[in-house]
Amino acid sequence: MTGKNYSHQLDAKNRMRIPAKLREELGPNYSVTVGSGGCLYVYSEEQTKTLKANLNKINSYKEEHLKAARFVLYNIWEAVEDKQGRILLPENLRKYARLDKNVVVVKGPNCVEIWSEEVWNEYFKDVNISVLAEAMGSFGAL
Repeated sequence: MTGKNYSHQLDAKNRMRIPAKLREELGPNYSVTVGSGGCLYVYSEEQTKTLKANLNKINSYKEEHLKAARFVLYNIWEAVEDKQGRILLPENLRKYARLDKNVVVVKGPNCVEIWSEEVWNEYFKDVNISVLAEAMGSFGAL
């Protein structure tokens, strides 16, 4: 399922819900970590295992690659839902994604994404569809 975004709010205790439809896709055990563009990525248990395995293959002599891999690995947080299906996002992840109150949750190309509404709007304000068409054409998608 793509193309649907869900607007939510962090409550006073910094908890939020992953929409039920997306939670079904993620399964009972999922993790949250830093993503690109200022959002958070939410991975199923299987995706998290694959991510960790791939990041552990990074060449440790390429400092920029290693630094980025460490940043992602050190920020992986296993989500724990309360009885109402809410997760408490840790402060480090909230700060990274600039999550304050209004949150946008989407099914992204590779995983579920959590965005600050402000960052979401800023990120997409100058989208160039021609760049997407070029990228898709490079692998024969169009």
